[in-house]
Amino acid sequence: MSHDNDKRHRLLGRLGRQLACTAPVLVLAAAGVSLQATMENESSDSGPSTLSLFLSSAHAEAQGEVEGEAQAEAEAEAQSEGEAEGEAEGEGEGEAEGEAEAAKADSREAVKRPEGYTPVYSEDGANDASLLAQGEALYYDDSLSSNGLACASCHGSDGEDVGYQATFEQPFPHRVAMADSRFGMPEVHADEMVQVCMVAPMEAEPLGWGSEALTSLAAYMVEVQRRFAGESHDL
Repeated sequence: MSHDNDKRHRLLGRLGRQLACTAPVLVLAAAGVSLQATMENESSDSGPSTLSLFLSSAHAEAQGEVEGEAQAEAEAEAQSEGEAEGEAEGEGEGEAEGEAEAAKADSREAVKRPEGYTPVYSEDGANDASLLAQGEALYYDDSLSSNGLACASCHGSDGEDVGYQATFEQPFPHRVAMADSRFGMPEVHADEMVQVCMVAPMEAEPLGWGSEALTSLAAYMVEVQRRFAGESHDL
């Protein structure tokens, strides 16, 4: 009987050691994902177990998902910031354009004939000789400007008409490039052209509407235009 008991104990011991090395199926649940691993009989130096490999793989997959989500969130945030910056830049450009248009409108009011204004000179010619003589003197007068320029500084002297576009061959009112681009005026009268030159290149205040200086200079420029176009003139 004792011999049978010893044999039974040896069998139970061997079975216990086998059960310790061969584990049942393990089910691991992490964030709703089930991982199944089976421990196999391995010696201490035979490498990582199947369970360890499964856990490492699951850890890598989870880490990859987290990194992917973080990258997606970063890209979405960068895109959102880019869109916000674009909107801010667009608003800034719109405000700058609005301010530029407002400044142009203010400048246009300074050089454009006021409502109800009637000039004393004639754009059809036949202006008084004394008026033309006064206008010619002012044409060479650099004291009208704040930077030492006179009308003759840009447009020549002694009948050498320079610095005019081809549109200057047309009688007033006609297009003057500077008036169009800087003041938004598609065409100007002779007195308006004088005011444009006073404000822009000569950097001075516009002349008084109806003043002798503006009237005489405008009358003189009517004759200069006729001379430039090759027509008869009174200069």
